[in-house]
Amino acid sequence: MDQQQLRELAAALVKIPSENPLDGPVGETKGERRLAEFVASTLREAGISCELQESVPGRPNVLARVPGESEETVWFDAHLDTVSAEGMEFEPYQARIEGDLLQGRGAADDKGSIAAMMAALIRLARSGSKPPATVLFTATADEEYKMRGMQGLLDSGVTARAAVIGEPTGLEVVAAHKGVVRFSVITRGKAAHGSVPDAGENAIYKMAKVVQALEAYAKRGVGISSHPLLGRGTLNVGVIRGGEYVNVVPDSCVVEIDRRILPGEEPRKAVSELRSYLANAVEDVDAEVTSPTLTVPGMDLPGDHPLAVAVLEAVKQITGKAALGTMSGATHAGPLNRAGIPAVVFGPGAMGQAHTATEALDLNQLAQAADIYELLMRNGATP
Repeated sequence: MDQQQLRELAAALVKIPSENPLDGPVGETKGERRLAEFVASTLREAGISCELQESVPGRPNVLARVPGESEETVWFDAHLDTVSAEGMEFEPYQARIEGDLLQGRGAADDKGSIAAMMAALIRLARSGSKPPATVLFTATADEEYKMRGMQGLLDSGVTARAAVIGEPTGLEVVAAHKGVVRFSVITRGKAAHGSVPDAGENAIYKMAKVVQALEAYAKRGVGISSHPLLGRGTLNVGVIRGGEYVNVVPDSCVVEIDRRILPGEEPRKAVSELRSYLANAVEDVDAEVTSPTLTVPGMDLPGDHPLAVAVLEAVKQITGKAALGTMSGATHAGPLNRAGIPAVVFGPGAMGQAHTATEALDLNQLAQAADIYELLMRNGATP
């Protein structure tokens, strides 16, 4: 697969909508099935063994393998789903190429990594030579929401000696990033007619006190002491819902919390600490802190780990320079490290492009990433 074919492949991926439907139904632009089937059929046409596996009903993962000289496996993973394309400044699925930029929803996050990994795998398979370790490529569903695609693979027994997670890192090798735990806080009141508010208890007023306490908690610094590369953990109130009608005193209010944790920080402990804080900080409000709906651990692989060294060496060989980086966001490297599989995050495109109204991918980085992935596949991701 040459560079022009690689560009065409990346554009073809962007043209297939794969917005994460969260817990809603799959629709015309929602869900990963169409994209997963395209990825699988493209790999099968290249003679690569490929299967679909559903961790979430109707939303399959793609699994493809090129056998190696040993049963050891090196895992390359990138996610199929994107965030919503609502509010983009151009038609999100036209996949317009201007110069060396591919524009469209998912171009950087994460279809550039998918295309580069597919190209590397196809080149490897067509070469006829066996790599030292079996190469596993997965294109996974639901990364942008609950990471159920990856968790389903791990639960089914998929494992590896090492893994490379494709995300837009600007060709930096990310060996450390924060984790995340998501949960809700609920306040309850008593419904009444809006014309006689004193007959009820307004759950939104109660939540206002809770939100003020949460803001103070976030500003003072949360969780364990600062990480030398990642700084401190963070807390954000991202969603608030309360009330049914303007003329009814609301009997409940909910906020959803995004708590970023550091490597080594226990997700459930982060929740229990906040529960204790609210019990003391807002004494006149009984706020319910729910169990987590998502927990992803942080990741901190030593820079001298053989996997990190191997990826750095491959990047330097292709681009002439290499650097270790960090991320504040969570990736599939977190669940993999929790499962005992060393992982690094590496891919084409700028993280600052992800989820934006003008998302675009640098096609020069796309070509370099494909070369780097291929080199890692051929050498078993070893120094």
